[in-house]
Amino acid sequence: MATSRLAAHLPSLFGPSRRAAWRLSLVRRGLAAGALLLALHLAVGAARPPSASPGPRSVSGPAVTLSLAAPAGHLDPGDTVGVYLPGRARPVVTGATILAASTSAGAAPTVRVAVPADHLGELVQEMTPETGGRSGFVVVREG
Repeated sequence: MATSRLAAHLPSLFGPSRRAAWRLSLVRRGLAAGALLLALHLAVGAARPPSASPGPRSVSGPAVTLSLAAPAGHLDPGDTVGVYLPGRARPVVTGATILAASTSAGAAPTVRVAVPADHLGELVQEMTPETGGRSGFVVVREG
């Protein structure tokens, strides 16, 4: 019987006996079946149409431009966010949607958000001058 590389590396399993030759044929068939299954899996994956990405969500509620205490360059339009005041653990607004974020480095960072109508009053109260001259809001992605 011709020796194989497996027989050279593992002579106790795939040596010169008939039983070893039978084990070697089983290993070769298993490797061939595994290669065929892998090729089939890759072919089916390549033939499948790309998954449809979710379309833009419908944004409802009034749009408000907020000055920020920290840049929001990590947020993309369509992200659902919570609006916080610096130093507070409870958000002023939850469920706001980013419409646009400023990317200019020189000016104070701003973000345009669509706020649910039932939270607008709370947000406007925190924007008044009587609140102590805060430096802006903090916007954090939800969920």
